[in-house]
Amino acid sequence: MKKFLLVFAITFNLFAASHAQNLLSKIPATSSMVIKYSGENFSRNLPLKKLDTYNFVKENLFKTLKIDTLTSLQNIGINFEKDTYQYITLEDSAMSFVSLINLQNVQQFLQLVQANYHAEMKPEKKNGFEFLSISSGTYIGWNQQQAVLVVTTYQNPNKYYNYPSATDTTSAMIDSAAVVTDSAMVKPPPPPIKKPMIKKPGITKKKPGTTVNKYKKGTHKKPAVKKKTEEVIEEIVEDLKVSYEDSVANAKRDDWYKEQEKITETKQRMVAENIINNSFNSNINSIENDISYKKTIDPAAQVTAWVNYENILRQYWSYFFKGFSPRRLYEPSLAKKSNTEGFRSAVNIYFEKDKMRLEQKSYSPDEQMAALGKEVYNSKQSSALTNYVNPDNIGYLSLSINTEAMANYYYKLIRQYLNSNPYTNQYSDIADVYMDLMEIIIDEKAIAELMPGNYIFVLHDMKIKTVNYTDYTYDDNFKSTEVKKTKQELSPNFTFVMETKKESFMKKIANLPLKYAKKENLNYQEKGGYYELAFEEGKYPISSLYFMVKDGKVIITTSKASIDMTLNNTTAYTPDAATKNSILNNNYSLKLNTKKLIQQINPELSTDLSKKISKYLEENMGDIKMESSIKDGMIQGTTIMNITGTHANSLEFFFNMMDAMNDIMEKDKQEREKKID
Repeated sequence: MKKFLLVFAITFNLFAASHAQNLLSKIPATSSMVIKYSGENFSRNLPLKKLDTYNFVKENLFKTLKIDTLTSLQNIGINFEKDTYQYITLEDSAMSFVSLINLQNVQQFLQLVQANYHAEMKPEKKNGFEFLSISSGTYIGWNQQQAVLVVTTYQNPNKYYNYPSATDTTSAMIDSAAVVTDSAMVKPPPPPIKKPMIKKPGITKKKPGTTVNKYKKGTHKKPAVKKKTEEVIEEIVEDLKVSYEDSVANAKRDDWYKEQEKITETKQRMVAENIINNSFNSNINSIENDISYKKTIDPAAQVTAWVNYENILRQYWSYFFKGFSPRRLYEPSLAKKSNTEGFRSAVNIYFEKDKMRLEQKSYSPDEQMAALGKEVYNSKQSSALTNYVNPDNIGYLSLSINTEAMANYYYKLIRQYLNSNPYTNQYSDIADVYMDLMEIIIDEKAIAELMPGNYIFVLHDMKIKTVNYTDYTYDDNFKSTEVKKTKQELSPNFTFVMETKKESFMKKIANLPLKYAKKENLNYQEKGGYYELAFEEGKYPISSLYFMVKDGKVIITTSKASIDMTLNNTTAYTPDAATKNSILNNNYSLKLNTKKLIQQINPELSTDLSKKISKYLEENMGDIKMESSIKDGMIQGTTIMNITGTHANSLEFFFNMMDAMNDIMEKDKQEREKKID
């Protein structure tokens, strides 16, 4: 648990300002993920004094970090008014999560650190900073202005049974970059067990010139008894021999694993120390010079998160396969960088007064990949599909993409995937031929004719329905008896519509089950322009599912109103202007009426705890809306979550919500304990 104490504290509370010392310049360009907490903007929305008042902060965070509940977060030495960064990187087969912190009072910060490690641990003086190993895999370095926390995991590739020399600890394979094995760790085997001298009963040495009467009573045991005794002795000796060999093998295996643990710990320390030293003393190739970072990150956002998906994939393979594959199966460079660069994405989060706003941006520095992305979004939703959306619905999701371009994009994506995989990148020429063959065989244009790429899903409402089911009771002899029972389940009322230019083919698919319905005991019938699959009454939450193909649309729905509207070419629903514009002007458009959803789910909730939580969310959460399209040559989207209730802003809402949930669960726990007593 201590390994994550400081990480939890930093992730929970670290915020900062752009006028501070530039920590961004300390983040390597090879990072897979970068997170920034903007202290100036963040602390303005939620002051530290307010944070100190939350019960869940004192009950959980303060106790975890061994902070006195009378102490304020203002007095732990961290400068919350300056930017804080966290990033993930992979160096020399070690995956590291790094936090860069600005300090306000180094002595107060050291008190926080010292409360979470053993007294015998002593900081080491390094070049311009102090270094401390808090635990295996967790390291921290600091000077008067900054602190760097590194949590790292080295994926040791050495596996005991993968090597012929594994059972010999004196010749175990050692990573030359790590440590030389301490010979004192290898214990000499115990002395061999000698076979005991056994005097066979009933046999005496014959003296010269004498004879022994073998039939004389008491001079010799029966042959069968003598044979049994010898076998028992042999078995005992054999067991002792096997036990000795097992103990030696176990000792060797235990010593080998101790060696590998020492190698792992040393490699982790070496990587962490290198990261911390670079943070204080080196000029590195920083992420701040990456064009995709500049284009997608907004410095004015309260929180930003930047992700390089291609890096994650490449580093994942490198990390995973080096840890789980025999050394002979991979080369030093496990995941080779492809010739093209994929998309980098960022989320910029803004905590506004009545809503939380997320701005997503995706950008590829490779012109070919960027062009493919634009082609995928080169599509416009059909106005006919908007007629299935009603403002009174729970929610909808509209999607409009260029299916042919999407297929071409996936070919490119799969090529990159195969090139990043250590098992397939050495056969990249074969993979290219295979993908070329797939492109020849698969007709993207025909797929695009079948499914051009316009879809809409509408959740009209959800109702509670009584459903029958069979339970079983058992008597003392475990004989079962069927018991018919009922239960309440949610019954969704939805419509899914998809455009198609292959209407005749889709009609064949819709008509096909008619031939086999009777044989399969399905109540599937043609109803004059549409098909109905009726379910046994009371057996399922849904009574009927309707299928229809008409006017270039494929419809699957539980709503008879949607079927009648399509049959009669009328409009059953009328979306408001804002909803219609959102659907027609964006490739993705989503809206969710959270209050209505919670209200309709609420009767299904069975416990007081879930009902209280549901009530709080209903009173404090507003609608959720998402839109995405091509803007400024990039894929961009906006997600908005509205809030209600008495909150200063959406950031305070999140902390108020966590505090309220904590209080509700704590009271529920106390009430249950009282009932037990």
